[in-house]
Amino acid sequence: MNFAILKIIIWSKDSNKTPRILNFKPGAINYITGASRSGKSAIIEIIDYCFGSGGCSIPKIGPIRRNSSWYGLLISTVEGEKLLARRDPGDQNSTDDYMIIEGVSVSVPDFPEKNANRDNAKGILQRLAKIPQSNSDFNETGSGFKGRASISDMTAFMFQPQRIVANNETMFFEADVEEHARKLREIFPLVLGVVDAETLIKQHRLQEVRRLIERKQRQLEALKINIENFSGEVRGRYIAAAQYGLVPSLRVDETSTQVLFERLKDIVTTWKKDPTYWDSDGHHINTERLSWLRERESALNSEITTLRVRRTQLRELSLARATSEINISRKRDRLSSTSWLVERLSTDHTCPLCGNNSESPSSELKKLIESTQKVEAQWKAVELVPPMLDAEEVELQKQISVKESELRQVRSEREYIQEETEEMQATREQRAMFVGRTAEFINLHESLTDEGLFASEIDALKEEEADLLKAVDFETFTQRKETALFKFSRFAGHYGNIVELETGDDLIQLDTNKLTIRVIDEKGGTAWLREIGSGANWLGYHVATLLALHELFISQDIPYVPSLLVIDQPSQTQFPDDTEEDSENEELQAVNKVFQALSSGIKRTNGILQVIVSEHAGQSVVDGLENVHLVERWRKGRKMIPWHWSNEMDVKMIGKNAQYAADDLFKSHIEPACRDAVGDDSCEVSIVNASFSVDGVTFSALAETLKQGTIELSGLIDFDLMVTLLMPID
Repeated sequence: MNFAILKIIIWSKDSNKTPRILNFKPGAINYITGASRSGKSAIIEIIDYCFGSGGCSIPKIGPIRRNSSWYGLLISTVEGEKLLARRDPGDQNSTDDYMIIEGVSVSVPDFPEKNANRDNAKGILQRLAKIPQSNSDFNETGSGFKGRASISDMTAFMFQPQRIVANNETMFFEADVEEHARKLREIFPLVLGVVDAETLIKQHRLQEVRRLIERKQRQLEALKINIENFSGEVRGRYIAAAQYGLVPSLRVDETSTQVLFERLKDIVTTWKKDPTYWDSDGHHINTERLSWLRERESALNSEITTLRVRRTQLRELSLARATSEINISRKRDRLSSTSWLVERLSTDHTCPLCGNNSESPSSELKKLIESTQKVEAQWKAVELVPPMLDAEEVELQKQISVKESELRQVRSEREYIQEETEEMQATREQRAMFVGRTAEFINLHESLTDEGLFASEIDALKEEEADLLKAVDFETFTQRKETALFKFSRFAGHYGNIVELETGDDLIQLDTNKLTIRVIDEKGGTAWLREIGSGANWLGYHVATLLALHELFISQDIPYVPSLLVIDQPSQTQFPDDTEEDSENEELQAVNKVFQALSSGIKRTNGILQVIVSEHAGQSVVDGLENVHLVERWRKGRKMIPWHWSNEMDVKMIGKNAQYAADDLFKSHIEPACRDAVGDDSCEVSIVNASFSVDGVTFSALAETLKQGTIELSGLIDFDLMVTLLMPID
């Protein structure tokens, strides 16, 4: 996979701080040298995390996670540049938050914004790597180890962290975990070019075809065993058909089996054309009658309900009339003396008690007469109501009785017919099941002949199996694997000679099952990696193995593994910078040979392979080598995480040399401030020394001016990168 990392970017939690950017070169050994605890070992973890690893292995305790918010990779691919940035998980194990930017050329943003997730990022990488979507679980075992390969599986060939690079027990990244080791064994045929995406598909189909052939052959054998009982089964099926009313009764012992078999076939044919052919007329009549009875029952229920409601309303009206009659009767009784008063007081207006003469009784009498007349009218109206209400209630009761009687008859008939219909329906269902089983029996029997469909299917599957076996030739796979491993041994031998392994020209073999190498001498003696002594040998075999595999991937156009190799501290020894001026000792020479092998690997792959090495040893181990790009030296205050990302100075750093830390800020901050202080924009500024203090980095500098000569300056650059200069020293 033609792939190169252009930049590693880390964004601070303080959005006002400029992102930390490491620039890398394709087709080169990108060398980072630094002191202990400077962040070198986190490079592999950052790349792995941006590649979509399931968890975040970047050290949780320390300045990196404490000060960082996002991590990103700017990569170069055949599709152009792509920026994959992933958010720091904080207190979680990981996060799915990604920012993805794609284009011909991509600029690093000041601060990321989520626009994608982990699946999107892994999908892009797996598309670029052309990783097949098929798995190797051809027998459908359900094993996760046989699941389809992913970009995360390919990191086994890309990363050599400090714990692995000189390990005599483990050769590949994360292969010391059994879960990853089992998956690695499954993907080796793919990465070695033994199989490809098309082959995996054909292998799946081959196993499926074999399962189909086996199943159909078992069915065929079972049918052949039962063929002797064919005549008896035909007679039995015919008798059952007669019981269901599908055929006329016959003396089956006196009728040939073929005739009976043909009549069974006629039953199936007739049934397919018209499943109701054998239904009696009575069945159709009963069905129609049952439907009408259900509708009539529903209508009668509705009519009876309506009549009952009307009857209730009449009874309520009768009750109201009775109440009115009682009230009007009481009023009549109170007004019964009105006629007597009318006779006595019609002409004589003398009061019978006091003897006085008055006209007022006439008006009062008139009102009394009017009230009496109204009450009498109400009484006559009430007298007419009872006969009307009684007559209507009697009529309603008659109608209700008639409807209820009809409802009982309809319901009784419906229940009886429904019971009979259900029995007939059950018979029809049993008949249908019988016809279905008979159709299956006929089809299976006819398939037994050479011309039958069953035999034809088996023949067609066997032809497909033969074609697939030609495409999926396991002997060819074996030859391909042997060829790939032979090439690997040849490539590994080349790199082994460069690092000067103690075993010399002995053959290096890769065992894809044990996931390690063994060495075979000229007499046929073998030794596994764990049986070979010396850390220098272990380191040499690791480097030779990984370089040989990458050369194999690239030379054979195997696209699945990115052309990237990241190695952390191959020296496994602490080398201070002051040894760079000393004569190279044996350990430095051994490390130099490792870099010679890496340089050779880049040359032999025509610059397609990119190597990133983080190392404690100084620059002298790469002096004079081709294809080396010094990324940065993480010493004298320079680390992966800039000092000014923190809010306060680490007490362990106070008083320490900060020369490189000051150099990083020289062009952007220190030089402009010094020129402003001396009032000469063209003066030459240089830093004499720098050291860490509680407030930041203190430094002294020289400014070479034309008018004033050399001016000595001192100053402080604080955590906000503000430069404060003291008065020039006289």
